[in-house]
Amino acid sequence: MARSRALARLPLLDRAHTPAGALVNVALRVAILALSVDALLNGQDQRFSGKDLGPRDVIISFGFAMVFPLFWRLRYRKRQWSEYPWWFDDLYLSIFFVDMLGNSLNLYNALEHWDHVPHFHGPGALAIVLAGAFGWPIVSAMGISTMLHLALEIQEFYGDVFLHTHNVRDTQDSINDLLFGLLGVLVYGAIWARSRWLARRRGRPMRQPRR
Repeated sequence: MARSRALARLPLLDRAHTPAGALVNVALRVAILALSVDALLNGQDQRFSGKDLGPRDVIISFGFAMVFPLFWRLRYRKRQWSEYPWWFDDLYLSIFFVDMLGNSLNLYNALEHWDHVPHFHGPGALAIVLAGAFGWPIVSAMGISTMLHLALEIQEFYGDVFLHTHNVRDTQDSINDLLFGLLGVLVYGAIWARSRWLARRRGRPMRQPRR
């Protein structure tokens, strides 16, 4: 009861579609765009050398970063943008922001185990986004997120083989990425299962077609 009253006094935290979430969303999108420009203009820098990140970051900025609002628009055609789940979109954008920031700050090269952070956060955050914003069962969200992470690792491995990029150090690196991705999904899934705050902001499940 006390916790509910405290949240009621903090509407910026208590609503999934608060305007504060929209401001954070804009900041994240500007930051992602700026990080993309950095990768494009400084592609030969040691931070990005051999990774071919410029084109990938452009695809993220103008492609993957727009998937969430596009999916919302297509699925909830009659819903107002005032109901848009900004904080879940912010969590989704944070997946790309953490990864791109690591490259721009040279954390992947400076810190041996930094790549565990985005590989832990990304799949877990995506699972919460799918469950929270779109009403997917958490187990289904965890499964889809894990499969997407696996597909990413396969793409990075064979990208190094056929495109001669340098995104994977060795086989153990790939296995560790998959391990931390799995741990992230399990931890974030457990947080979702135990969080009443998140559950109250869960989107409506997809309606089943009538037979």
